[in-house]
Amino acid sequence: MNIFLNSTVFQIFQVITVLGFSPFIAGFIGKIEEIFEGKKGPSVFQPYYDIHKLFQKEILIPPSASFIFKSAPFVSFISMVLITLLIPVLTAYPLPLGFMGDMLGGAFLFSLSSFFINIASLDLGTSYGGLGSSRATLLAILSEPTLILVFVGVALIAQSTLPYVMLRTITASLPFYFSPPHFLIIAAFFLLFLADTDRRPINASTHAEMSMIEEARILDYSGPYLALLKWSGYMKQFLLLVIFLNVLVFPWGLSINHSLAGLIIAVISLILKMLIVGFIAGIIDTAISRLRFFRYQEYFAAAFVLSVLAIMTFQYKGF
Repeated sequence: MNIFLNSTVFQIFQVITVLGFSPFIAGFIGKIEEIFEGKKGPSVFQPYYDIHKLFQKEILIPPSASFIFKSAPFVSFISMVLITLLIPVLTAYPLPLGFMGDMLGGAFLFSLSSFFINIASLDLGTSYGGLGSSRATLLAILSEPTLILVFVGVALIAQSTLPYVMLRTITASLPFYFSPPHFLIIAAFFLLFLADTDRRPINASTHAEMSMIEEARILDYSGPYLALLKWSGYMKQFLLLVIFLNVLVFPWGLSINHSLAGLIIAVISLILKMLIVGFIAGIIDTAISRLRFFRYQEYFAAAFVLSVLAIMTFQYKGF
């Protein structure tokens, strides 16, 4: 006998799924990278251990820190939770809060999180904070035009900026799925995903001063504040994978009703899809050399060209 759940329960499970499994996916990708480099590497559960350990530690706040420094971890974490409410994580239909924003609204929340971390790193006036925030801003300038064009391409294909409409458009029409604009959009978004999650050729999470970005931005944080920032980073990677898989690449396996069985199948399907893409991302991260910082624009230019080609192909070929 099928057990049917309330929409609010599904919404809560959707948030719990992102909160609970995002560190695991990060640990899995890290494990794959270590294996392909010939190392044993940490456990796939290491991110959970790190978060738990940081929550047990003391918060050290520099004397010159303002409310911006203290609020940035919470803004970043809450932004990721809000994005979870807007995108199809487990269901093929919008949940009660799914109409609060479209894909551009989700992009705004991603940018809001990054913006607060940037100004928090500048708040203390340290050299590393300024270094990390300036480099992160440069990467945002290079990547966001491509992201906007990807969303424009999605909107042209689906005639809507709502991710659920795009999902239904693809599942209802195979010609749309196998059209060149769709494949070009997938390629452009995948390049952005690799860059935003510090997969190669971008090198943002290193402690080396020549290319450090993310570590420089959060260098002055400690304890639970640092745990929230780390957790937000894991959630960001997870949510980008959700958009990539459930909206663009393989929008099947999602729950189509309020049944408990549909919820379980959706969770299992999502994790399996993420493990496959995570395995591919791990291979890419070990097979491709890092770029020097001042050559990052070449990488983002390739993604930009792909997104432009997607729009041009759609307009002139009439897909």
